[in-house]
Amino acid sequence: MTRVVLVASSPRLPLLFPPQTWRALDAARPVLVLDADHPSLPALDVAEVPWEVLVPAADTGPAGRDLLLVGQGLDVDAVALARRQADGLLDLARRDGSATLLLPPVNDGPLVQLVADRAARSHVEVEAVYPVGEPKGSALLDLVATETRLRGPGGCPWDHEQTHASLARHLVEEAYEVLDAIEEGTPEHLREELGDLLLQVVFHAQMAEDGGDFDIDGVARSITEKLVRRHPHVFGELRVTSAGEVVRNWEAIKRDEEGRTDPLAGIPAALPALQLAAKLQKRAADGGFAWPTVSGPLAKVREELEEVVEATEPEHLEWEVGDLLFAVVALARAKGVEPEAALRRTARRFRARFLAARAAAEADGRDPAGLDLETWLGYWKAAKRAAAAAPDA
Repeated sequence: MTRVVLVASSPRLPLLFPPQTWRALDAARPVLVLDADHPSLPALDVAEVPWEVLVPAADTGPAGRDLLLVGQGLDVDAVALARRQADGLLDLARRDGSATLLLPPVNDGPLVQLVADRAARSHVEVEAVYPVGEPKGSALLDLVATETRLRGPGGCPWDHEQTHASLARHLVEEAYEVLDAIEEGTPEHLREELGDLLLQVVFHAQMAEDGGDFDIDGVARSITEKLVRRHPHVFGELRVTSAGEVVRNWEAIKRDEEGRTDPLAGIPAALPALQLAAKLQKRAADGGFAWPTVSGPLAKVREELEEVVEATEPEHLEWEVGDLLFAVVALARAKGVEPEAALRRTARRFRARFLAARAAAEADGRDPAGLDLETWLGYWKAAKRAAAAAPDA
């Protein structure tokens, strides 16, 4: 039976074909394409699969389906060209017994509909070969292509003006918005904020590529190689018995790679103060400088609190408050609590309770700014009780 084979190509991966696609293309002699600019042609050339540009047939005038497509809003000239291409494809199929067309990666025109309609009316079998799924991460290519377009000729003037330095604050802001989304616990919000953060990575990589330094593939290769090197228990023969051992191995491999002799090197000074204190203490503890039990940091917190109470000079007081906070970080670590996360959650609770207390005061016709502390505390305690009684508190 006469047949037409329509082979779809991936808009994201036009040079990569799954086995079923290769089988269909390899069986065709030749593979037909609509024009010589098809992005999959280099793959056919490497595989030595012959191809030809499909020659449209002479125009025989519109049929019913053609008029219907025009009535649906499709361009008259586009429908006419697709009709001639469909007729040309079917003529070759009738002449040779079969014809295989490699469709454009973005196939949003009427060609497939017209081929199917005309084939049905002339008893020609139509076989469609579509790639089944794409590799995980394929959608990242769309983001890279979009940012390349924004930074390219005719792109966005704002994107063109940016530098690594000008984007730095956006990188920090997006990272904190991811933290907010994590604490909020809404998957949709987290997905959105991770996308904003991912854009910053792609944006910086595109600027580096524009400057001839590196590109997004270099970034991906670098972190992939690092992950493989630092997980010898997964990609090598090393055996581990706990997550703690994994972390120790990671740090040891990192020290060897960087040739570090300073155990505190590599900790960014720009980290938020609580995170900076926690990382410094952890590194010191890895080197053996740590209290053996929780009683040590607990006693230190009490000691530093007394020194804060006794301090009078501003500079001395600032010093002692810093010591107290540093001791509290040590106590949190000894208790297995991440101090930065704990304080952020407390700040979020404070904000929610403050706004609830303020709203309650306003609902009673009172000006919150004019309330005395005792009245404020009454509203605060009520807001706290209401939050505790809430299902998601």
